[in-house]
Amino acid sequence: MTLQESETVEFKESFDRDAVVTAGAFANTRGGTVFIGITDRGNVVGTLIGTESFRDWANTISQSTEPRLIPDIEIQSRDGKPVATIHIKENPLKPVSVRGRCYRRVGSSNRAMQPHEIAEMHLQSIGSSWDLTPAPKTTLADLDLAKVADYIRKANETGRRDPEDAHCEC
Repeated sequence: MTLQESETVEFKESFDRDAVVTAGAFANTRGGTVFIGITDRGNVVGTLIGTESFRDWANTISQSTEPRLIPDIEIQSRDGKPVATIHIKENPLKPVSVRGRCYRRVGSSNRAMQPHEIAEMHLQSIGSSWDLTPAPKTTLADLDLAKVADYIRKANETGRRDPEDAHCEC
């Protein structure tokens, strides 16, 4: 079975800053695995590894991320060479930042997130949305009741709302 880079798989010849960024991007999407000792083209070169390396890599990832990630790191043999696998779970509280920047996984690359993406991801992770956010300094007098009634009518017609739940005295 030949692996290739994807939304959940990343290859690195050695552990570096990009491996940490990828860990953060994986945590912000569906999780994934970073393979240390494999080139971007999928050639197994192996890596020198010891128990101290595992601890150092785990500490680097944890200390560089907020909220802190705790990776699961193990050694595998591929083509007779040692390859480290760093497993990152999808984080329930998002976004995870790496040294103050947030990334997401898009295909086989990491993309820096824009402020509006960060805000939207955070709201989604806590089960909220902009629709539930109060608008400061507004009153009921600011509402256009004709538009509210029109919205409810359209929502009922399209099945977005249960007409039994729609009680509007507009």
